[in-house]
Amino acid sequence: MTGRDRLAVAAVVALVVLGTVGGVAGSALADATADAGEPAPAPNANASMPPSDHTYVIEQGDACQEIEPLSTSESVDSFYDYRNHETHPESADRMYSSYGTEHFQENNASLLFLHEGTDGISLVAVHDRVDGETTGGVASFDIVGLPHEADWEVKNDDYDGPTNMDEFDRGDGWAAADWIWIESRTGGGAIQGGLNDPFAVTVHPAFNEDATHYENDDLYDPDWYDGGEIEEWHVLSGDADDPDRWELTSLEEPVTIRTGNCADPAVTYDRTDEGIAATVTDASHDDVVRLQPTNGSADGIQFERVDVTDLVGEETFVFASHQPDDLPAAPDDRESLGSLAGTSTQEITATVTFSVDAQLLEEENLEPDRVAVYESDDGDWSEAETALIEETGATYRFTAEVSSLEALTVAETQGAESTVEGYASSIPGFGPIVAAGAILLLVVGWAARVQSHTA
Repeated sequence: MTGRDRLAVAAVVALVVLGTVGGVAGSALADATADAGEPAPAPNANASMPPSDHTYVIEQGDACQEIEPLSTSESVDSFYDYRNHETHPESADRMYSSYGTEHFQENNASLLFLHEGTDGISLVAVHDRVDGETTGGVASFDIVGLPHEADWEVKNDDYDGPTNMDEFDRGDGWAAADWIWIESRTGGGAIQGGLNDPFAVTVHPAFNEDATHYENDDLYDPDWYDGGEIEEWHVLSGDADDPDRWELTSLEEPVTIRTGNCADPAVTYDRTDEGIAATVTDASHDDVVRLQPTNGSADGIQFERVDVTDLVGEETFVFASHQPDDLPAAPDDRESLGSLAGTSTQEITATVTFSVDAQLLEEENLEPDRVAVYESDDGDWSEAETALIEETGATYRFTAEVSSLEALTVAETQGAESTVEGYASSIPGFGPIVAAGAILLLVVGWAARVQSHTA
């Protein structure tokens, strides 16, 4: 065999090695992204969302009922069709109410349902009936466990003027509303965003004398409504033109709407002084329970979800967006970029999904493969296995495997080794690519030496 032949063979071997390893690396990254269960990029606002393949249930106390979203070919704004003097001309009916849901509204009843339309899944509430035989009313909702993207999309009422006394709020893990409406009109609203993925949100109701605006002398007009009351609370499901309805048994007990079925562990959210609490019931060892944490302590880092396993029976998790009080801010020689504090009593295993803004990494002069989660371990910090699973340009998304939620902080990793090109990547398959490059250099070098000796 000539030197030129040996060089050709070496090149073929190198290409085979690179192709094999590159295929493994690409496959590994694709698998990691698929395992993360991330949604596709958000579509154009005018495009139709694909139908959801999730199932949904609504729970109050020990009762559980499977439901279907009311599906239409329009957005939730269009479907709700809220009208006031700012949105519609005088020639149109515009009694500060929902006209799109008029066909299934009832006197002195509040409605709760999911809507599936061109903008995905939304949570909708409608109180009372427009042009109905009602004398107004008051109601307050506290909605807890919401995805970070969710917000009020429809506000009934939402206009400029002293007679608009309704209040809508959005906090870390929750949203709230206080309504007051007069005779023959509706109150209500819709929350949209982040509900196309698995979720569980809990509505804490306050109707009539329990509502914030009941006999509230601080209002512009405390006598705005004429003592009307909500007497029934209905859940709607199925056909948007003629939906099925179930009457909830209590106007006081919270209601949870979630993906899944009635055999899955139940999750109920509530607000705390420092964050939100998630109570899981009827869990078994093999269940994977998705929990919604608070954002975290820093604007540039967002704790998106926590998938917990090894739960048995009932457990309450409390999440707070602050640095742990009884721990150092970060491991030695490391600066914390953002933290999340949590409490639970059981030993669990959890996968934490979080995102980091690219701008924050640039400001910190930190490469994405140098990011890691540290968890509390008997008062000290230990580094968790952390993987980069997605890059969107503006953000990087990671997962971390942890055995405790007591305290989590994001900081620079201590584990990756320095290489000629910088630091070793935590992206699956990147290590084999580096190894393949080294093999290629060795093979080409060997071939060149052989050729020089045989020339």
